Amino acid sequence: MSAVAAILSIILFLVFASSGIQKVIFNPMMSESAARLEFTKRAYQRIGALEVAGAIGLLAGLAAKSTSFWGIVNVAAAAGLTLTMVLAVVLHLRKGESFKLFAPALVLGLLTLLELIFRLVA
Repeated sequence: MSAVAAILSIILFLVFASSGIQKVIFNPMMSESAARLEFTKRAYQRIGALEVAGAIGLLAGLAAKSTSFWGIVNVAAAAGLTLTMVLAVVLHLRKGESFKLFAPALVLGLLTLLELIFRLVA
C-alpha cells in the first residue's frame, strides 16, 4: 500500500466514522438534513451505520496487501463509500440543492476514489 493510500485511509476513516456516528445518534443537524432529503430517521441512521462500517473497513485494511483478505476489505469499503457519495451527490442534485450542500459528498467521493486507485496500483 502506498503512503498516499494509507494517509487517505486514515483521513477518510476519521471523517466517515464521525459523520456516520452523527447520523446514527441523529443529532439536530442531521435531522434537518434527513428532513430536507426526505429520509426517515431510521433510514438516515442506516446510512450512518453503513458509513461507520465503511470507515472501519478502510482502517482494517490499512497495512494489508491488496490481495490479502483485509486488503480486499479495504478495497470493498472504499468502493462502497465511493458509490455512497456518488448516490448522495445525485440525490442532492435531484433535490435542486446548492453546491455548498453537496460539495462535502463530492469531495469525499473523490477522495475515496483516489484511495481506491492508489490502493490498487500500489
